This record gives sequence, structure tokens and C-alpha cells, in this order.
Amino acid sequence: MKTSFKSLCTALLLMVATGFLSAQKAEQFTVAGSQYYGTKAIPEEITGKYWYEKDKEPIVEIGKDGTGYFQLHDVKAYPVEYWIETDADGKIQMRKSETNSNYQVVLILKYGSNGESGWRGNKTGTYDRIDVTMAFDQGYAIVMGERFRKL
Repeated sequence: MKTSFKSLCTALLLMVATGFLSAQKAEQFTVAGSQYYGTKAIPEEITGKYWYEKDKEPIVEIGKDGTGYFQLHDVKAYPVEYWIETDADGKIQMRKSETNSNYQVVLILKYGSNGESGWRGNKTGTYDRIDVTMAFDQGYAIVMGERFRKL
């Protein structure tokens, strides 16, 4: 009986410790004068390369490590860092469909330098928010309603 109790306690301690170690701390951001929270724990199903109207530039690329690219129309792609929007405790903010498995999240991004000057490079160092819709019923992940990646 003591061995079973000891094993149970060890298992519970391991589960608690694992939970604490895997918890993501939320970072705070100011975007367009408002406060938001985010974490680099972006779900893998969101990662990949998205194409404007399914097959052309501008593109969005979201890497597993929270880096990638974001391209504005008629501008060279910016290298960016991504965070997925959360609450202050690090819980991902997700709008789920009431009729299917579709959902929408928001990514926070920070623009790096794209090597351009003037208006073509003026996003460097700034933050933005973009929506990502996982439209399983359509077979696509969609960024900003216009950039698509086949699921």
C-alpha cells in the first residue's frame, strides 16, 4: 500500500512540475496605443507560408520559432517576430465557431528592417496585429482575409 501511495505522490508531483515548466509567460505590448499580451507558443497548425489570393505576393510566413516574414503590397517583405495574442496569464485568445471547428486568433508582429528606405521601410521597429482564421470547412488557413495556405 505504501508503494502505491508513494508512486501516486511521485506522479502527481511530476505532473505539477511539468505544468509549471511548460507554462508560457505572457509578454505585454503596446500596439496603436492599446495594451495586449502575447506568447511565442504559436500552434503549429498556424505556421507556414501564406499567399495573396492563394498564389502570389504579398506573402506572410509564420515560423515555428515565432519568426518569419510579412510583406505589404508593393514592398519588399519585412523580417518579423510573431507572438500569439493571449490574456495576461498567457491563455491564447481564440474566437471559436459555434457551428464547426473553425477558429480565429490574432498575431502580434514586430517589423525588422527590410533594407528599404522612405515609406517602403518605415514599419521597421513598429508593432502590428493581424488575424489568422483556421477555416477547416474551406480547407485553408487565412491571414487578414486575403492570404491563404492550404491545410
